[in-house]
Amino acid sequence: MLPISLELGGNDAMIVLDDADVHRAAAGALWGGLSNSGQSCAGVERIYVQANIYSRFMEEIKRQGSKLRQGIGTSYDIEIGSMTTESQQKLVKTHLEDATSKGGLVTEIGTVDPELSHGFFHRPYLVENVNSEMLMMQEETFGPLLGIQKFSTIEEAIALANDSNLGLTASVWTTDKKKGHLIASKLEAGTITINDHLMSHGLAETPWGGFKESGFERTHGEIGLEAMTQPRCVVDDFLPGVKRNMWWYPHNRSVFEGLRGAIELLYSKSIPVKFNGAIKLVKTFFRTFTENR
Repeated sequence: MLPISLELGGNDAMIVLDDADVHRAAAGALWGGLSNSGQSCAGVERIYVQANIYSRFMEEIKRQGSKLRQGIGTSYDIEIGSMTTESQQKLVKTHLEDATSKGGLVTEIGTVDPELSHGFFHRPYLVENVNSEMLMMQEETFGPLLGIQKFSTIEEAIALANDSNLGLTASVWTTDKKKGHLIASKLEAGTITINDHLMSHGLAETPWGGFKESGFERTHGEIGLEAMTQPRCVVDDFLPGVKRNMWWYPHNRSVFEGLRGAIELLYSKSIPVKFNGAIKLVKTFFRTFTENR
């Protein structure tokens, strides 16, 4: 059997705290969620925004989103291209229809190239009033849909972010680095970035892979190289003059006392016990130089 490493996609969460740079967070959400028309396994799909900045964040992401242009990807003046296949286009449509049927509030963003006449295009959408029953909040959409939900406490945000069978990447947006790293330590994802998203895969020295159904093992970095190896252990356990190890046959009370003495010497916190253990160990150790007759 050969070692195997699997990366199986994600439904990645972005947590925006009330002390975050709202402009940067909104810009990062659009880049992280809509790059490659949303067809990035490590891209943002779920956005959780602290309640007291939710309105500001939504105003900013809609303002920036309105400037995005959709068209043929070979143009220098286009941000959003098409889906790769018709089946993927249909999947995005299915997730959008499911969200709206379950109470999602939809905002279409950006403009479309008027000369666009062919391709598997799907407009980018922001979906508010989302919940965990929606397909887009549980499964990988792999398309230009961003589900946005407000939260009150950090504990709630962590619970929402972890409420998924997938765990490839996540991000935390805050000006408090200590708080950001603390939250990151509680997220069930293979890669967590602070104030950024969809960038670590380009850092060849960092491990890449996910938690839960996002896969197992890692690529990249030292650990990625080691995952593709078969470790071999070789132990040279011979001491000149030793005929047998202390714990080899035959067994008797002396062997038992000697081994117990070794444990007492190594692990007891009492000096007298350690000393007595050393004496018992030395007495038994000399049997290693005698032949078993």
